[in-house]
Amino acid sequence: MGEGLVAGGVVDPSEELSSLPLSAAAVGACFQVESLPPDPLLRSRLQAMGVKPGAQLLVLRRGQPGGILHVACGMVEFMIRQEYAAQLMVRCWPP
Repeated sequence: MGEGLVAGGVVDPSEELSSLPLSAAAVGACFQVESLPPDPLLRSRLQAMGVKPGAQLLVLRRGQPGGILHVACGMVEFMIRQEYAAQLMVRCWPP
């Protein structure tokens, strides 16, 4: 298993890591957005909810198996599919 990963390919937030996809984020962990997906429609939808580089995200829960993520960004909560979460790069927060 890769460094910083726990069972199921989810990242252990206690490990020091550079950017990683939101799809690999552990439930209960906080992250800072590093970059948005390249798809313009997905990018604009995320930006409309306040998800932009520098914003903090909290992973609330994960659907099983490999389902959607329930995420909070400030006062906004939303669900995001794994394939879209894989395009959203984040960094563990606080660093």
